[in-house]
Amino acid sequence: MNYITKARELGEALSQTPEIQGLKTAETAIMADPQSQEAFSQYQEKERGLITTQMISKVVPEKESLALLDLKIRLINNYPLIKAYFVQQQKYEKLMAMVNLTLTTSMHGLPSANDLPIPEELKGMAQQILDKISGGDTMEKMQVSPEMLKGIKLPPGLTRKP
Repeated sequence: MNYITKARELGEALSQTPEIQGLKTAETAIMADPQSQEAFSQYQEKERGLITTQMISKVVPEKESLALLDLKIRLINNYPLIKAYFVQQQKYEKLMAMVNLTLTTSMHGLPSANDLPIPEELKGMAQQILDKISGGDTMEKMQVSPEMLKGIKLPPGLTRKP
């Protein structure tokens, strides 16, 4: 089996999903509106500059990151087409996270929610996601060692089961 061919097939299948179609439609709408297009182009330029800086220096300048976030919020508040784009982008990112998680678990096995270093309150939701990934099929169980969990920090106030 040629994995490049399979990757191409996956890409073609993903391009037909509502998430990607919606993202393309939202981008087309922005490009059709001159004011939205200009504002969005400025955002993209600042975002590229920040990414380039990060790639070169390996440090994200906090001031520039906050300025980009502030610009994004202002665009969302002032341009409905840009807001729609960012909503679609979030749906796309969720889809791609699920695809990446599915690929990873296919290669390394599927953990149970109890193996994950997450708070008890989130384990039910995590198990639902893992069940969805497996598609109801039994998958090899991922071996989670205590060393894998070392150094993982939870937000303040959240605890994990010992």
